Amino acid sequence: MKKVIFSISAMLFVGAISYAQPNVSHVNQMGLTQTATVTQRGFDQHSDVTQRNASNVATVHQGLNPNQVNVLGFNISNDNEARVLQDGRRNTAYISQNNWSNSAIQTQMGDDNNATIWQDETMGIFTFPLLNLGHDTAIQTQTGKHNTATIDQGTSGNPLPTAFASFAPVFPGAPVLPTGYNTAVQTQVGNWNLAYASQGGYMNNSVQTQVGASYATASARNESNHYQYGNRNTAISTQMGFKNLENVLQIGNGNLSTGTQSTFSIFSAGNNSLVCQQGTGLISVVNQSN
Repeated sequence: MKKVIFSISAMLFVGAISYAQPNVSHVNQMGLTQTATVTQRGFDQHSDVTQRNASNVATVHQGLNPNQVNVLGFNISNDNEARVLQDGRRNTAYISQNNWSNSAIQTQMGDDNNATIWQDETMGIFTFPLLNLGHDTAIQTQTGKHNTATIDQGTSGNPLPTAFASFAPVFPGAPVLPTGYNTAVQTQVGNWNLAYASQGGYMNNSVQTQVGASYATASARNESNHYQYGNRNTAISTQMGFKNLENVLQIGNGNLSTGTQSTFSIFSAGNNSLVCQQGTGLISVVNQSN
């Protein structure tokens, strides 16, 4: 059974924009019970979905969803690009982009992978002309077993990791505005890795790389959590092997956190890193191996 749902709309604006550009979507599905749902609101939206075999599910929204705000009846979303490629079994991918000029790429190959991208900012251009930066970029690549990856970029959908519960008093109560020009890259190869990234503000960068070991178990997976609030913050993490846990919380502007952790011995207890930085121009470097 295959299920493909399209809902594509383009709006006509008067003034600087004299006509609406068409939305374009390509879906290619082969085999069994795959489902693809594409909803594009706005104009000049592009999406590509390719699914092969088994029970894959891909969903693409571009414009307003999931936290819908529609000011004066206008939809400002346009010029977003979303790609989903799934090859394997029981994969799930989800992309939802609002605003304009956002780019999201998901690639999953095999087994029970799960990927999510949602690139935020639903304020209306007619009431908040400076709060609509857009231009976010999110890239996810997963190859292997039960990997999970999540990117938000705006923090309206991702909760603060439990590791930072004790830091709640220093955590902002609302997303940092405006949001845009954020970049998040996640690469996971093999086994039971889990990655997480959420960014509020603009010009933040998050890079997560995790590579598992051949004899890793579900209880010994790697986990990387990045949470950044502010502007021009950078978090880079690399984890190799298994039993590695990293949590990074950065609040402020121009902060840098880099971490490298590796564990390959089955007798090792693994590595655990927690970084919390609040301020401007702070630097943290963590290197651990055993």
